Amino acid sequence: MRIGVLTFYRVANFGANLQALSTYSYFCKHGHEVIFLEYISPQTRWLRLISRYKSLIKTKRSHLQLTEHLKFIDNNLKKQVLHLLNANQVKNAIKKNSIDAVVIGSDAVVQHWPLFSTLKLGKRRPYWIEPLPSERRYPNPFWGYGFSDNVPTVMMSVSSQNSKYQKFSKYMLKRMSQSLNRLKYISVRDAWTKNMMLAADSELSIDITPDPVFALNQNVGEKIPSEEDIRKRFILPDKYVLIGMRAQTLSMPFLKSLNDAMSMDGKECVAFPIDGAMAFSHPFKHSISIPLSPLDWYALIKYSAGYIGSNMHPIVSSLANGVPCYSLDNWGSTDFWGKKENNASSKVFDVLKQYGLENNWTQIENNVCNVTVDEIVKRLNEYPIKQVVTITEARYEKYEKMMEDIIGSLSVK
Repeated sequence: MRIGVLTFYRVANFGANLQALSTYSYFCKHGHEVIFLEYISPQTRWLRLISRYKSLIKTKRSHLQLTEHLKFIDNNLKKQVLHLLNANQVKNAIKKNSIDAVVIGSDAVVQHWPLFSTLKLGKRRPYWIEPLPSERRYPNPFWGYGFSDNVPTVMMSVSSQNSKYQKFSKYMLKRMSQSLNRLKYISVRDAWTKNMMLAADSELSIDITPDPVFALNQNVGEKIPSEEDIRKRFILPDKYVLIGMRAQTLSMPFLKSLNDAMSMDGKECVAFPIDGAMAFSHPFKHSISIPLSPLDWYALIKYSAGYIGSNMHPIVSSLANGVPCYSLDNWGSTDFWGKKENNASSKVFDVLKQYGLENNWTQIENNVCNVTVDEIVKRLNEYPIKQVVTITEARYEKYEKMMEDIIGSLSVK
C-alpha cells in the first residue's frame, strides 16, 4: 500500500522525530510506501516563520538544534508533503499522491481544549486565555476530519495530552463520536485518552498500545550508533547517569549532592538536553552539547547507567532498554490556579504505572519537585531490571500485534 502518515514529526522534539522514524521503518520493511503529510495550522506556520526570521538576526543555539532535527527528518523520511494548512489541503494531497490509506499518530495528536479550559490565573492581570492553534482543537485532520470517508483511516497509539474531556459539551462529544466511528481501527497510548474517547462513545473498541519508540531497536536497529562510537565521540565516564530537565527544577546544591551520591556508586552525572538547548545550570564535569542528532540522543540513553529528569520519551527510551530511570514529571492537567489536578492524566505516570514503577516518579509543582537525593538514589539502585525487560518484551509483542491489526484493517475493502 501507499500509506500516508499524519503526526507531529517535523518539529524540534527528539521523541516526535524518533516515533515517526520507527513507524516509517516498520512500514517500509513490510513492503509499503510511506508519505508523511505535514498538517500545520496557519497560526503555527506563522509563528515558525517569525522564529526563523529572528534567528537570522541573532542565531540562537536552539535554532541550531532545530536545523539538526529538520536535517534528520529530511535525511530519513524520504517522501513528505509539507505545509498542509487545513483539512481540504490534506484531502487534496491524499488524492494527488494516490494514497491508499492513512495512519494518524503516534503522538499527542487528538487534543481538544475548550475555550474555558484554557483560562489561567494571570501574574500581571487577573486572568488570561492560553492561545492554542487548531492542531490542538477538534475538529482537524488529526481526527480524520475531511477525508476519512474517502480513504481507509486508522489511529495508532495516539494521545490527548491530558485534555479535559470531563468538560466537553454533549454536542462536542457527539461530533467526536461521529469522527471516531469513521475509522477502521483505533489505539491509544494511555488510559486517559481511552477514557476520553469512551466518553464520546462507550461502544468504541479501543486498544492501549505502546509508543513506536518502544520498537525503535527492532525497527531501526541498524541505524542506532554503537556504544563504542557514542563513547568515543562524547568522551563519557565509564558509568554515567543522564540528568535532563526543562527548567531549573532541581537546585544547584541538590544537583551537587546528587552527583556526590552517584560518585559513591562509581557513577557520574551528565547534563543532558531534552528540549533543544540546555535549560538548566549544573555543577557536573560532563554535559552533552547541541546540535545533537535524535539517534545519538536515543543511544546516549540506551547505553547509560540511568536517566533522571522530565519528558516522556526519555522515560520510554529508558524502559525500552532496561535503563534505570526516575521521572520528574512536568505533565498532567492543571486547574485555573495552575495547580496539578490529577496525576492519572499524566502520560509519563501512565507508562510507569504499566511497569509497576509508580514510585520512580514525582510531580513537578510550580517548577519544584518534592523529592530527596536519597529517594532518587534508592529507586535507581532498586530498579527491577529483569521485570522491566520482561514487560518491554511483552509490549513489543503488543506493538507487533497492533501493526498487524492496522495493516489488516487498512487492507479490507
